[in-house]
Amino acid sequence: MSRKVLQIGYVPERDRLTWDGWDIHCGQSLDVLLPDRLSGGTWQTVSFEYNDDGWYMTKLPGVSPVGLWACESGESRYE
Repeated sequence: MSRKVLQIGYVPERDRLTWDGWDIHCGQSLDVLLPDRLSGGTWQTVSFEYNDDGWYMTKLPGVSPVGLWACESGESRYE
């Protein structure tokens, strides 16, 4: 069985993050691919939260989640 690896989107009219056509909710976790400077990346499980400054990832508060590649948490990861 293959897994869905899709980009995280943003709908400004509703101020919502989306993935696979679904809204991402506070506390929800996804595995995201964090790019590095070597044209690669690392998969990391993150949780999403929202405050007055907007959406953020709890482990990476300064990184925008919009445009990152993600899959459901707990699925086997590509290496």
